[in-house]
Amino acid sequence: MINPGMFGISPQQMEAAKEVGRHIKMEIRKYRKQGKIEVQFFLVNPKLGYDLGKPVDQLSDQLSWGFANFFDMKGTIREME
Repeated sequence: MINPGMFGISPQQMEAAKEVGRHIKMEIRKYRKQGKIEVQFFLVNPKLGYDLGKPVDQLSDQLSWGFANFFDMKGTIREME
């Protein structure tokens, strides 16, 4: 098991992250030959009206940061809507 503290994540931040998982689920589609990954979030309870845009923004930022810092990879995040 990974200790979130190793990445500078406090117990409070970890609990807030888990709260997101109580509201959404996801599907990941892999296209190995195309070098493409699609992640789609779905509401667990659509009646609650949870904003799916927030985890999309956060995941995009985290992926960009991680690839830039660990692999020195350059790229862009494009808004598609």
